[in-house]
Amino acid sequence: MEKQRSGFLSGSFLRELVLASLAVLLVAMAPFAGAIVLVFIPLPVILYYSKSGRARGLAFLAASLAIALVATKVFHAPNALPPLVIIGLLGIVMAETMKRGYPIEKTVWSSVLAISILGAMFVLYQSILQGEAPWHLIQLYAERRIRTSIDFYTYLNISSETLNLIKENIAGIAAFIAGISPAIAVVSLTFVVWVNLLIGRAVFQKYGLPYPDFGDLSRWNPPEKMVWYLIAAGVMLLLPDNRTEFIGWNILIVILYVYLLAGLAIVGFFLKKSAVPAVFRYPIYFLIFAQQIVTMSVVAVGIFDLWVDF
Repeated sequence: MEKQRSGFLSGSFLRELVLASLAVLLVAMAPFAGAIVLVFIPLPVILYYSKSGRARGLAFLAASLAIALVATKVFHAPNALPPLVIIGLLGIVMAETMKRGYPIEKTVWSSVLAISILGAMFVLYQSILQGEAPWHLIQLYAERRIRTSIDFYTYLNISSETLNLIKENIAGIAAFIAGISPAIAVVSLTFVVWVNLLIGRAVFQKYGLPYPDFGDLSRWNPPEKMVWYLIAAGVMLLLPDNRTEFIGWNILIVILYVYLLAGLAIVGFFLKKSAVPAVFRYPIYFLIFAQQIVTMSVVAVGIFDLWVDF
């Protein structure tokens, strides 16, 4: 019992708190590099929460966020606390679902659903606070991000024609992004959950902690009936009503992402079957996400697996 009480200020707690705080600081103070780090924020939360219990896990998250908040005020950095809170709480939810031994599908969708509801409540609160419609707030945020990106692209020698085209259509692009924001949120959260679950197995084994048995994920595939949602989404895109079209876009994006995961599972199966070393697997996965043609090819593999059975 004494050992458990001292855990809050133990060397392990302080060491891991420093590392987690540095990660959230990077997110707050270096937006582009921080976007990559943000994906991995749930992992230390899951790890400490799982090995130290609920009370110390929540204290660990709260302390990390408090340090980041103070530092952003001191250095006048942009306020990144809302996404950090959401991603940190995602780690808590994932740790709780993993404790219950849910299958991989339920672990992912229950975590994504819980945090999506939390995110929607935050947007609604901001909407009431500012007296603006939620989608209008999202559109204004998208416009700011696009303008920031344009400033960044000027350093990458992007052609002036492309930059001018983006500048002339900022409002339309932002409106489209606001319309598909539910799908963007679901896909982003699913990606974060999936990555942390895959990496988490090796980390938990290193610390000798029990990890859920999700089976051979290289043999995972979505339900066959999901193809009908894909067809329904395609039909909705052909209808003349704007609201129906945006619903179709949201469904289409989510379903295609599910089939991307199915395609990645097939790729992983053949890499494992061919005994490709891990050092070569990571560049292959990077290429899949970096090249749109390769990404869509993997999505197609995931879809046609229904009939071809790769």
